[in-house]
Amino acid sequence: MTVYKQQRFVILTAVWVTAVFFLAACGAAGTAVEGEAESNASAELAEAAASNPRTTDAAAPAIPSSIAPNPVAQEVVGGIEMGFTEDGRPYMGSPDAPIVLEEFSDFQCPFCQRFFQQTMPSIKENQIANGEVRLIFYDFPLNSIHPQAAGAANASRCAGEQGITYYWDMHDLLFEKMPEWSTVGGSDVFIPYGEAVGVDTAQYTACVESDKYADAVQADLEYGASRGIRSTPSFFINDQPLIGAQPLASFEQAFATISGGGELASVKARDNELPPEFAVPTPAAIALDGDTTAFAMGDPDAAVTIVEYTDYQCPFCNRHAQETMPQLIENMIDTGRVYYVIKDFPLDQLHAEAREAALSARCAGEQDAYLEMHDAIFASQSVWSDVGDEVAMAHFASLAEDINLDMEAYEECVGTSEHPDSIQASLEEGSVLGVTGTPAFFINGYLISGAQPYDVFEYVIELGENGGIADAIEAQARQAYQAYLEQQNQPPPQPPTPAGPVDIPTDEAHSIGDPNAPVTLIEYTDYQCPFCGRHFQQTFPQIKEQYIDTGQVRYVFKDFPLTRIHPQAVAAANAARCAGEQEAYLEFHNKLFDNQDAWNNGQAETVFIGYAAELGLDKAAFGQCVQENRYEEAIMADLNEGIDVGVSGTPAFFINGRFLSGAQPF
Repeated sequence: MTVYKQQRFVILTAVWVTAVFFLAACGAAGTAVEGEAESNASAELAEAAASNPRTTDAAAPAIPSSIAPNPVAQEVVGGIEMGFTEDGRPYMGSPDAPIVLEEFSDFQCPFCQRFFQQTMPSIKENQIANGEVRLIFYDFPLNSIHPQAAGAANASRCAGEQGITYYWDMHDLLFEKMPEWSTVGGSDVFIPYGEAVGVDTAQYTACVESDKYADAVQADLEYGASRGIRSTPSFFINDQPLIGAQPLASFEQAFATISGGGELASVKARDNELPPEFAVPTPAAIALDGDTTAFAMGDPDAAVTIVEYTDYQCPFCNRHAQETMPQLIENMIDTGRVYYVIKDFPLDQLHAEAREAALSARCAGEQDAYLEMHDAIFASQSVWSDVGDEVAMAHFASLAEDINLDMEAYEECVGTSEHPDSIQASLEEGSVLGVTGTPAFFINGYLISGAQPYDVFEYVIELGENGGIADAIEAQARQAYQAYLEQQNQPPPQPPTPAGPVDIPTDEAHSIGDPNAPVTLIEYTDYQCPFCGRHFQQTFPQIKEQYIDTGQVRYVFKDFPLTRIHPQAVAAANAARCAGEQEAYLEFHNKLFDNQDAWNNGQAETVFIGYAAELGLDKAAFGQCVQENRYEEAIMADLNEGIDVGVSGTPAFFINGRFLSGAQPF
């Protein structure tokens, strides 16, 4: 194996480590300073929790008084009492139940959804209904990775203010519809759900739009952090922790243990165990047959199975189809080493014709010509993209003729088949598994995102054949954890605030205004930072109108991505610079801040391609630049430069070399 392949895999395993929430419990991200208004409360709470671990009472099943507030009864539904506790948390089950099950959950977390779908129904129908268990629900939105989770939590509470049954109905609907709302920015997506559960829509809409319960949701988050919660779903059973979307049998065993006066096994890591955020992910179990599968090829008994989630209109999927897949077919699939499964994941908001392309490929598959149509659709992607459904479908029909399909059967399939439902089911399946962009691959259940080169596949396939994927990931995880511990044991660097003007080079930076203006204003920014967004929305327009456009100020843009709390910030900065290659840096900069909520997710790079199209850029050139992270080194140079001159949060400014920190008013 080449050193290059190993280096590429190191990068991938770093992604696995940092994104372990996709394949295990959803995990919370770290904190960092952001402007002068950023709070360190979460870190302080976590530190307090670590220094004061909670204990359990061997005399269970007595309910700890700290978690047993007197409930405010609301209704009895199906023999189950439901209401809100005195401090406003929803519950279901008898107040006299000997076991209290506390759930800390995130509506956008696929593993919370798994618990809701697979485990909760039995607990509700049995232990809750028979009076053995009372469930209390807490919100724990992992905002850095699930940007819509807090909005969903607010929506559930907005429904609940009209009655507890409305709360639980909304709770259920949000989990059922997660694929529908989780990829859409803003709170408007939750408004139609009010009518669906039967609440007064005017009252509900006003509540959702005002984010009425944001403080209450945040209070739940901080309360969970104070008890040591770092991922979702997490549970306390009579104050004893149980972490993750455990199977029903684990809950039943836990209930039995506590009912018998016992204690649950400690979830704290032993000396040789990794903490949850560095743990090796559990491989995902994915159905390889059924309606969600569009096509499969190779030996079903091969040692390695690759499942691809694709979007026919995605340029990165096209690259994989044309550059990498032919090598995989020749060297891995046709030789019996790999079983390859293709599933659909159309990104509807960006790729309007992607579903029609997927439908056409599946209909060709009914005539044993899926792969031929698959290749033809990708090869002609530039012809049918963004031309409208009717024109695109006519093009696909011409492709069907070119590969000698029975056109009558093809047209009948396109018009009457159940494939659209299967495509939607495939999309929902991928969302539950943690897919947020395309292409996405699961190699023996382990997720790799993006159009990786062939040699990365070759290396991981060889690991899979030898049963070594998990070991390789664990080795990298342990290295990452050791580096983390070493970093934690060092005092954080505190660059001194410059006492006088500093000289910062600006020749390579994007700027606007007269190069000879008497004042140079340098901004260090993070595209995902809300305070930078505030500066852009409220202050920057006035500076531009009164000082830049009048020739008094030259305004220079520098990047300072806070990657620990803003995982998309580097990608956004890179995209802006890629747009700058086509003289559209400022336009793209503005679009990023105007739509900050829309790309604050795992689909960011795909969203950026859409913005490039809206601005009339050459999408192919832009996409190539984005995919290869062309400016990552320059962005990191800006970051290090900023640290050297005293920047520690964003936004930060230097006015003729003199430092000014934070989103200051005009």
